[in-house]
Amino acid sequence: MIRLAAALLLVSTAACAQPAAEGCARHQGEFPPLIGGSLEAARAALDRMPGIRTIRVGAPGTPMTQDYRADRATVLVEGGVVRRITCG
Repeated sequence: MIRLAAALLLVSTAACAQPAAEGCARHQGEFPPLIGGSLEAARAALDRMPGIRTIRVGAPGTPMTQDYRADRATVLVEGGVVRRITCG
């Protein structure tokens, strides 16, 4: 009976755990040092990150599709300087 209760507790705890981030999202912690730098440096860094297969570049306010792609990073550049990097 104790083993059954322990097994149920383990299964319920595992079900509550958040899944590991995939694609671009797992690298979001690496984006802040790229902000304020050049597009070339950001592109080179993003190219080395496994899971990012597409890099989309635009200026703030540029029309872009709103579809979500886990393997895509979007780099917003203004005046040659990276202002923001997002996933999707």
